[in-house]
Amino acid sequence: MQESPPLGSSTPHPLVVPSRSDALLSTMTEPVGGPLGKRTAPGVIQPGFFTVERVLVLMTAVAALIAVLGKSHCRTSGWTTPDQYSTVCYSAFPNSFVNDMLGTHFPFFSQGSPFGDSVLAGWVAGLTAWLTSWLPAASGDGAPRQLAFFDVNAALIAVLWIITVVIVARTAGRRSWDAAIVATSPVLILMAYVSWDFWAVALAAVAVYLFARSRVVAAGAVLGVAAMAAPYPLVILLALLFLGIRAGRVTKMLEMLAAALVAWLLVLTPVMLVNPPAYPNYLRALLAAKPSESSIYGGYNLVAERMGWVSMDVGVANALATVLLAVLVFGLLTLALYAPIRPRVGQLLFVAAAGFMVLNKGAEPWHAMWLLPLVVLALPQWRPVLLWQAAVVAHFIALMLFRSKILGDIGSQHAIDMPYFLMAAMFSALATCALVGIVIRDMYAPEHDVVARGRMADPQAGVLGSAAVKPAASVDTTSVGTLSSGTPTAGDRHG
Repeated sequence: MQESPPLGSSTPHPLVVPSRSDALLSTMTEPVGGPLGKRTAPGVIQPGFFTVERVLVLMTAVAALIAVLGKSHCRTSGWTTPDQYSTVCYSAFPNSFVNDMLGTHFPFFSQGSPFGDSVLAGWVAGLTAWLTSWLPAASGDGAPRQLAFFDVNAALIAVLWIITVVIVARTAGRRSWDAAIVATSPVLILMAYVSWDFWAVALAAVAVYLFARSRVVAAGAVLGVAAMAAPYPLVILLALLFLGIRAGRVTKMLEMLAAALVAWLLVLTPVMLVNPPAYPNYLRALLAAKPSESSIYGGYNLVAERMGWVSMDVGVANALATVLLAVLVFGLLTLALYAPIRPRVGQLLFVAAAGFMVLNKGAEPWHAMWLLPLVVLALPQWRPVLLWQAAVVAHFIALMLFRSKILGDIGSQHAIDMPYFLMAAMFSALATCALVGIVIRDMYAPEHDVVARGRMADPQAGVLGSAAVKPAASVDTTSVGTLSSGTPTAGDRHG
């Protein structure tokens, strides 16, 4: 495996070394010798076997192993309530295997399948359940097969985790070391094996990489598949469309949307042919579902129930969520078209996904993994990102302990009451909003943007063209200039 050169270049360029430029990492590396020496030139000299990508793969493999060890209690004792919550080893995989009858029902294809996750998750769950049926030690539908089902899905996600880290390193251009944020993420170590959401994370990362390589149709197709795993790729598509309007690349963006629609239909069509009611029933169940405890709507209902206020019913929550998501889309359009300098792709995609995560009716703490590859591209600063992850981890642990109380009815030694859970959920949402605020500040004050320092071009711009970051002069905003590396066009400078 060789280093991938910066996008749009065939010659080696020095890589940005975070231990030199990031104050927190400079301090953290002191016990192992301090920051990388100034006489080295990563990306130019040959590093031997330990290339950046190989080191990142090793880091990810260690993190993935630690994540499995974190589920050791449940792997040996089973996923029972309240133990799986009080020991924070909960995972949707084994629970879904039992509750959704995956040993006998293929999600979305079998009549009467109760599977409630996304269509792509249904494909994965059905295929891995079929695979475990052939394992000699996992015959039947009991605990051995349930454990095998978890292990197979966890192994697939570990592979996706490694692929995602390599893809992010290559998408980041000269800042490939920033992918270590994903490789060693505390959020992923604790939550990567909680749900099938990482399939959407990996696909979205691949799509951004393809977009950065100007492969717009392929990027759209991958985002279309990702949208069948989680809904947030839809706002990513909108954000890219808005940036394309700003850059005068509307035709290319429409091609991307068309490719996304075709890919989305290709995933859905087999389900509609075999079991037509399955997908409409899934959508109706989503609309009828109560807001999750971690959402702003579910949080209000918990307080309302405790205080004797009027609770927010499902219809009101759906309407309010729709209005707030419309406000988010309008905000993305405003940022894309009217920021003084065209926002970098990574920046606007992060704001889009983070806004959707906070406003989503079904928000869960493990949805934070949606943001990890995007925050690397938008805000590769370890201190704020680690503080945000600490808030998310606290939210997840609080949710597990809260559920152990309400579902397991156990003592306070292994559980917490509602106010403490809501406090953790609130801090997690505020931490996410704080990151969004920092990214928006960087859009309007590019001198704070560590990626854009030195007038570096947007590594993910792709067909949008490269935009150097400097104050814009007064230009004719109705025209679009020639796109060239490092030179802002009229579309880049002003909406």
